[in-house]
Amino acid sequence: MLKSMTGYGRGEAVVGTQNATVEVRSVNHRYLDVQLRIPRCLIPLESKMKKLISSFVSRGKVEIAVQLGADEKAENSLSVNTEMAEHVYGLLNKLKGAAAAPGDIDLQMLLEFKDVIFEAKKEELDETVYWDGLKPALEQAMSALVQMQAVEGKETEKDMQSRMSFVESVINEIEVLAPEVLEVKKTGLKERVKDLCEGVAVDEARMLQEIAIISDKSDITEEIVRAKSHFKQFNKWLETNEPVGKKLDFLIQEINREVNTIGSKASDSEIALKVVNIKNEQEKIREQVQNIM
Repeated sequence: MLKSMTGYGRGEAVVGTQNATVEVRSVNHRYLDVQLRIPRCLIPLESKMKKLISSFVSRGKVEIAVQLGADEKAENSLSVNTEMAEHVYGLLNKLKGAAAAPGDIDLQMLLEFKDVIFEAKKEELDETVYWDGLKPALEQAMSALVQMQAVEGKETEKDMQSRMSFVESVINEIEVLAPEVLEVKKTGLKERVKDLCEGVAVDEARMLQEIAIISDKSDITEEIVRAKSHFKQFNKWLETNEPVGKKLDFLIQEINREVNTIGSKASDSEIALKVVNIKNEQEKIREQVQNIM
């Protein structure tokens, strides 16, 4: 089953004492390009995160955003040093009496001393604790992403099969027309040679040989056979569960090459019109292939 490179996933978990939310977005890209937007405390986990992501997807630009909620212990992060406050208050009173300074000693004065109220040092979580909490959320988000990619890939596969079926049918029509077009071209060449050589003795055998050589250059049988072979390979790869986006892209280029050669060699208006129809469908298929894993 084909998978699209476009998708979205979300996961949630608890990391230490914080709620973690993981969001994953992916779009088409030639290779796997993982971009992380994570809090500073999770930077040591970058390599583990990228390794886990690569186990789910093989191509695409994947953006991961991790948000950590407010720490449940945040409200207790500020503390009051009461001993320091009492000591400072006593010193200020002593200074006030010695200097006979007017006014009262209030709370605002005490807060001028930075050690009276301080932020308690947060407990640093072990890397293993962070990873054990974050991993389930990341797996949940990636699983949701892959599921969406599979759904979109299935629809893309149906569309490509339909378009490729149309291309095959047109190639079959060209195959039927080809012998008739080639015969008309041979007859036309004979008529032209006779008109040009009117009144001049012509070696009939040599003339037929030269016409056969020219006609052979207009024969599109080989291109049709190769195109049909590519169609079979295309359909075969659609049925695999492996990432085949790059293979399908290469095959589309090969089919286009054969179709272009058919158009140039046949030199027939009816075949040329059919070639245009094929190329229109091939371009739509190529656009779809660009988004396949």
